[in-house]
Amino acid sequence: MKHNFMDIVSKASANKDKFDSSVEEIVDALDTSVKVAAHRTWATQRQHTPIQTTGWLRGALSYPWVVVCVVLPVIFELAM
Repeated sequence: MKHNFMDIVSKASANKDKFDSSVEEIVDALDTSVKVAAHRTWATQRQHTPIQTTGWLRGALSYPWVVVCVVLPVIFELAM
């Protein structure tokens, strides 16, 4: 009985070691994959991103903000 129990414990220990090593391999593979993907994304963005020199905000909200913050106050000031 004791021999049978020790056999079960040794098999469980061996399975745990296999599991731990496979988890470490998966973590290493995912880490490498994320680093490669991040490097590719950074390189792609760097190549395709135009350099902005006008100081405008990106996107469609740039010009409405100018209208609300600059043009409307001047119109209201002139109207009064």
